[in-house]
Amino acid sequence: MTTICKADYYYGALLSALVNGGLAPALFEKENDSRQIYTVTTNKASYIIYTKYLTTPSGSEDFTWSFTFSDNEIQEIINVHQGNTDKMLIFAFVCGQKQISDSNQIIAIVHWDEFVACVDVNKKQSRGTPRLSVKAVKGSPRFRIYGSKRADMLDGKDNTIRIERNRLKTL
Repeated sequence: MTTICKADYYYGALLSALVNGGLAPALFEKENDSRQIYTVTTNKASYIIYTKYLTTPSGSEDFTWSFTFSDNEIQEIINVHQGNTDKMLIFAFVCGQKQISDSNQIIAIVHWDEFVACVDVNKKQSRGTPRLSVKAVKGSPRFRIYGSKRADMLDGKDNTIRIERNRLKTL
């Protein structure tokens, strides 16, 4: 008998969104449940999608999910980025909640340049554990991302990177 893990539901959400968008993803690598890596080829480009999920957001109206990365994960991300020159590395952060509804489950697609603007992969400006946070502001057409390298507020002003909510459809 096959056991269904909690991770299967969240990675399945990404796979469902990709397949419903007409794409055929392939599992590139799976070592554990903390992340999965997929390859996808569209009529625009070929991608490697590094995927993580989280079900414990903070906030009560505007939710924020903070994804942390171990040293091994950072090294793996660097290796995948450097070792695949024919495919673009992007990130899919599956942001869920324990009480599932249609409006509180999101997928944030983050490009490499945005990721390294938020997470110091070279550990030169490291402030604690490498982290990327995704904030969903109610009513906004964009997510806000920031992390251990990039503060959300700087001198009292919003310092986040704003990304479109529907990026998955643009792959």
